[in-house]
Amino acid sequence: MGLDQAVDSATLTPNMYVTNADVRQSTWHESAFLGSLFAESALDDSQFLYGKAQRTTFAGTVLDGSRLVGCSLRDVVIENCDLRGLIIDGVRIGDLIARGEGAH
Repeated sequence: MGLDQAVDSATLTPNMYVTNADVRQSTWHESAFLGSLFAESALDDSQFLYGKAQRTTFAGTVLDGSRLVGCSLRDVVIENCDLRGLIIDGVRIGDLIARGEGAH
């Protein structure tokens, strides 16, 4: 799924619409993002503590250097993403995937 397919404005029915907001270095505590869409968003140095984001889409969002601790990732789908350096529980998954695809 490409970014243009993930961001289909015809299907957006937002409870709240936020655009051009600078939420870097923010803390979100016990917040619900259920069914939300984060598109081309900058979340640098932010913390999401005890939040819920079921059915949420992150499209064109940079999560480089992020850390997920004690999270549920059941039924998470990762499509067309750069996984170089991805580490899960100490295992460098990104490197294993690259080797499986024949990349160096």
